[in-house]
Amino acid sequence: MKLVIDGARIWDGASEFHDKGTIVIDDGKIEAILTGSERDTYKIPAEAEKIDGDGKLAIPGLINAHTHLYSSLARGMALPNYSPRTFTQILEQLWWRLDKALDPESVKMSAIVGAMEAARCGVTTLIDHHASPHAVTGSLAAVKQAVNKDVGLRGAFCYELSDRDGMGIRDEGIEENLDFLSTDDSSDLMSTALFGLHASFTLSDSSLSKVAERIPERAGVHIHVAEGPEDEEQCQAKHGMRIVQRLDKFNLLRDRSVLAHCLHINEEEKDLVAESKAIVVHNPRSNMNNAVGVFDMDGFLKRGIIVGLGTDGLGENMLSELFTAGILQKVSRGDSLAGGFPDLQKILFDDNPQIASLLLGSKIGRIAPGYAADIALFDYDPPTPIDAGNILGHLLFGIAVHDLHVCDLVVSGGIVIRDGHFVNVDEDALYAQSREGAASLWARIS
Repeated sequence: MKLVIDGARIWDGASEFHDKGTIVIDDGKIEAILTGSERDTYKIPAEAEKIDGDGKLAIPGLINAHTHLYSSLARGMALPNYSPRTFTQILEQLWWRLDKALDPESVKMSAIVGAMEAARCGVTTLIDHHASPHAVTGSLAAVKQAVNKDVGLRGAFCYELSDRDGMGIRDEGIEENLDFLSTDDSSDLMSTALFGLHASFTLSDSSLSKVAERIPERAGVHIHVAEGPEDEEQCQAKHGMRIVQRLDKFNLLRDRSVLAHCLHINEEEKDLVAESKAIVVHNPRSNMNNAVGVFDMDGFLKRGIIVGLGTDGLGENMLSELFTAGILQKVSRGDSLAGGFPDLQKILFDDNPQIASLLLGSKIGRIAPGYAADIALFDYDPPTPIDAGNILGHLLFGIAVHDLHVCDLVVSGGIVIRDGHFVNVDEDALYAQSREGAASLWARIS
């Protein structure tokens, strides 16, 4: 199907900006960007679907490099006996109680709601880290169905393996990851699989040995690394080494491995990550909310490490996440120039697309010919001049902090949101169902 986005302001995600242009899409890819006289003489084919871009800003669809869709029904949830003093207590008193209460129905509803809210924020690709210890088998297929088919976004999926719920559930988690990896189809550019691990401190050597023995050679892992200081402390006390060294020992430090957080790893571990070509993902708002520490953005970027940006399930608004990432660097380092636009553009608009392209096997993250047609259109008519040199200022100090309104969203050439409304799902009906489902979920936790 041919789709034409006509008359929008267009930023390609790198260095090109067009004050008015036409994007021609065919077979899921961008065919051409037309401006000036070329646009004036172009005749939109009668059979093409058209999106009016007047008054809109088109940018590449955003990518969330680490999220937890299973947390989508937790908003507003008040739990008894919740008074954590450490990061581990936050996990024990909140998230591990929530994931134990998930059943197949709430797994799917969480994924649909999370994907819808991501789409509303201009996100077209989600790298998800799922957990539902009493509904393990088939959970990844359900999440994939919700994200890829029901809503229409891309995704990379895995199950969060852990020892914390017993060896039987651990073994189910191993099989769920392996079964899902076995269905991974390189021709399916909407979905891919990783092998999910929770964190070093919830996985024994026996569990990591089982993973190392059975994980496919080219598969990457998706794991939390040194999110809280206790992860490193436990690893050194129990295993006599640091976390990144432990992952390397089991041959899990790979170029497709996604290491979320990495707040408390030392300089030698950073060097080891750089040597392995593994991916690191920063999640600033979650880290601030859990009071676990500050990410050494400069230290990772200087080593040439791919540094992505994620939300860790704390919403899906990647532009607000990027805004926070910059402010956190400034205040933590006492330097108003820290976390500047070049670094911020790199992590969200260079490295996140590099991660998604590597995992999904498609050229993602640019509005340019030959790239996947993943495009977010914002209702944004700037009150000040806008060009390639100041686009980050508009995205962060305009859209992110004022009014983020995605009016149209295109993924692989298919329309997900049009004129502010979902094309594939009934938002009102689904939200009514999700409110009922959330109430039942909360009751099971209480």
